Amino acid sequence: MHRLSAALFLLAATASLAQSPTISGSKPDASAVVLRSIPAGTDCPISFRANRQSTAQILSANNADKNSPALGLHLTLDHPAAPAIESIEVTVYGVSPRGRIVPTDFQSTDTNTRDTVSKSFLLQRSANDNTLSNADVWMHQVGALRWVDLNEVRYTNGTTWRPSGSEKCRAVPSNVVLVASVKKSN
Repeated sequence: MHRLSAALFLLAATASLAQSPTISGSKPDASAVVLRSIPAGTDCPISFRANRQSTAQILSANNADKNSPALGLHLTLDHPAAPAIESIEVTVYGVSPRGRIVPTDFQSTDTNTRDTVSKSFLLQRSANDNTLSNADVWMHQVGALRWVDLNEVRYTNGTTWRPSGSEKCRAVPSNVVLVASVKKSN
């Protein structure tokens, strides 16, 4: 009976502490959000972001081809000042699908190249658009996508930007993947 009383007392004390509204020095309605800092290229001539894409895929376990699923990124470009963007060239870097570990250190993206795979893409604006503002890229035979380097920006007035020297324009996608759901109608 003594053990039961002690357990109930500890449970009640824990529950009452969990219900305390504030920690001293904090605002009662404040919520804590912890964001990790992801390095981005500071030498970019445009605002350049990458978000992970997902798609529904069905893979057969006995498929002789052993096709790996495709991984995608949605690239967002923002250049409010004239001239408009005609095209960009990017290189997407990822980890080999044979690798068993995915590096988490975003600071060492250039030094850890043993299992790194890459693919370059030339992305152009469509004829109906005034500028190139977003694009999707997909890669097969990759275990995880790590970062995207902007290699060239071509503007509609004929000028071109390329990184020079130690300049880098890089986008590192967050690890959040938005998943859509399908609502069944009755």
